[in-house]
This record gives sequence, structure tokens and C-alpha cells, in this order.
Amino acid sequence: MNVQQALAGIPGFTGARVVQQLSDGPTNASLLLERHGERFVLRLDKPAARELGLNRENEQRVLTALVTAGLAPAALYCNVSEGVLLRPYLPGRTWTEKDLNGKNSLSELARLLRRLHAVAPTGIRFDPHGAARRYARQLATTDAEAVVEQAGQLADELAHWPESAVLCHNDPVCHNILQGESLALIDWEYAAVGDRYFDLAVVLQHHGVDDVLSRYFLDSYLERSARADERQHLDQQRHFYRCLLQLWNQRVLR
Repeated sequence: MNVQQALAGIPGFTGARVVQQLSDGPTNASLLLERHGERFVLRLDKPAARELGLNRENEQRVLTALVTAGLAPAALYCNVSEGVLLRPYLPGRTWTEKDLNGKNSLSELARLLRRLHAVAPTGIRFDPHGAARRYARQLATTDAEAVVEQAGQLADELAHWPESAVLCHNDPVCHNILQGESLALIDWEYAAVGDRYFDLAVVLQHHGVDDVLSRYFLDSYLERSARADERQHLDQQRHFYRCLLQLWNQRVLR
């Protein structure tokens, strides 16, 4: 569906003006719209959204819980079958890796993730190993099979962690962290119930945060000094995420 077709299906938005394209990723494109002096974000899915396992029905259930918790604005329009989502525009700037080099920023992000993880678990259970297997099947290469085998071994070890699952973002990378009047997370398409340490691992591993700041981030999140088993579990999640990211990158660049 193109932009004009999408706008024609949204009541009152046929005359909306496209200000700029905000992103153009493998699964969707997002555009900044303006109508009557107000700004909005329109997200349009691409075919790869479902091929890569995105569940828009689950995303909407999660967003409903996040709105109630004050962690996300309510969607203004959603057509799951057509892959169309319209939401208010949130002013601010997205983080860069430089933000992760400061302890104040890391503390603020840790507080935000604690708020998220305190929301009642909502939606499906996130299966990162299942995602890794799906990417490997789609790639069908020897290298991918080796990576998914390693991911499977890590998943078996991670499964013994005794903590209860919580609602996670599962993709808290810098371009999904928005610094406005307060810190916010955006783009909830991978949000689901899972291991809180996976969210922490994504922040650290995706951006190559050093050991000293990584330990500070974990302690800030826990609001105490982390135990040795907690540090080990986070390290295992970082290794797992590295495998998952490797498969993801190979899949979207194929």
C-alpha cells in the first residue's frame, strides 16, 4: 500500500501533507505527516514484516497496556491486515552511541526499563531462539546453521534462569530511544513477554558498551550491586543477542 492509499483509508487524513520520510527499513517505512498544524507518524509495512515474524496483533495489545502505564501514546489509527499504523508525533531526538557513554544517561535508561518491566505482562511470549531458527531456515547456509547451533546452546543455558518473565521492548537500540521532555521508547513492534536481561543485553551488546559502563548499567537497573550469577546471565544474553543479530543482518541483506 502506498502513502496516498493509506491516507485515503484514514478518516480525515486525505489532505495530510508528507513532511519527510523518517525511516525506510527492511520491514516498514515511517513518514512524518502534518495536518491542521499537528504532526503525526505514519508507518507502512513492507512484505518482509510478516516474513520476519512481526506480529501486529500482539503489538496492538502491548500498546494498549503501555498507554495505560503512561509509556506510549495511543495509536490514532491501526489496520493490522494492511500494515498501517498512525500515531502522534513525539518531539525529541533519538539517542546516539555517545549517550551510552555517560552514567547519567545510563541511569535514566535503566529507570525507564524498570518502569517498562513493572507493567503487567501482556501479549505473546517472545521466543528469540525461534526467531534465530526462522532466520537460519530462510538463509539456508552453512554459516547460518553454525550460528543457530551456538544460539541453541546458549538458549538452553538461559532457560534455567529462575526469574519470572516481564514485558520487554526487545529492541531498545539507540534509534528507538527518544530524548524529549522525558526519556521514551518508540517502535514497539518486537515487544513481548520475556527475560528482562535480554533488553539490557541489547542496549549493551548492540552498541559495544565497555565492561565498566556495562556493570554500572546493570547495577543502576537493579538499584544495587549485581550478584555474580546476574552478571553471568547478562553476559550469556549478550552472547545470544550477538548470534541473533548476526542472523538478522544476514537475512535482511540477502
